[in-house]
Amino acid sequence: MAATGADRTSTTGRRGVRPFQWAAASLVTLAAGAAVVVFFTTEVCDQQMASNGTVVRVCRHPQMTDPPMVVLGLVILVLLGVFFSEISGFGITLKRQVEEARSAAQEAIREAREVEARHQETTDDLADGVREALSRAQPGQAAVSAPTDPVGRLAARYNEIRWTMPSGQARTQAMSDVVDEMIGLLRGARDFDVESHLHSDDRGLRLAAAAYLYANPDPAWGRALAEAAVSEDKPFNEYWALKALREVFRGHCEYLDEETRALLQRRMRQMLPGNDRAGQIRKLLHDCPARSGGQAAV
Repeated sequence: MAATGADRTSTTGRRGVRPFQWAAASLVTLAAGAAVVVFFTTEVCDQQMASNGTVVRVCRHPQMTDPPMVVLGLVILVLLGVFFSEISGFGITLKRQVEEARSAAQEAIREAREVEARHQETTDDLADGVREALSRAQPGQAAVSAPTDPVGRLAARYNEIRWTMPSGQARTQAMSDVVDEMIGLLRGARDFDVESHLHSDDRGLRLAAAAYLYANPDPAWGRALAEAAVSEDKPFNEYWALKALREVFRGHCEYLDEETRALLQRRMRQMLPGNDRAGQIRKLLHDCPARSGGQAAV
């Protein structure tokens, strides 16, 4: 049975050579041989004026810059493009394929790091939950009283969700509900200590700081919030810190200095292009494009 389409390959897996490619290969060989013969057997002569005023005849072998040699080289290149489809357009196609392969490799590395980070996050959350449970079960250990302030209670609930629920859409939704409550509670609050919450060891309290700045944007906190966002150890906290950062700089792009911009750009390059946190940074930098001719005001 005759082979068709993709079946036209040899048993070794290599693609068969078509007749016109054999013809192209033959022409390449002839053209290359002709170039060698012309280069070594042909002389190009012209007349030049000597220093004593006499006209002398000067001969030389052809050079690669001579028009006939340039034309012959182009013919060889075109024929190579027929025989080897990967070589065409002065190597542009090959260069593009190399760049695409490099880009794919870099994206694969970033994706592997993202998967590793998610696994590490799950392990860390489980370990935190076990430590918390053990600390509460210690004999003679005084019972830990629940936070009395509403923000502290919401922060504690957020931490409890991280420790007890498996990673997935349900947990993300439960944590998002906590953030929504924090935003509603903190909107217009006057006595909230941004500094202590933003740099707290408690992830729930750090999340409360992001919720406060989301509800009450203040560009004076832009630099500190950006630094806290990129140093977060949990993607959910980082995502909300970056969302708050967009609100903080909205209409106040002059507060986004070049050092903070570079910090965010470095962080974005570490993430996959479709990452939601990278998307927040990209939107922020789009809203506040870099300005030529000076630093942003702070």
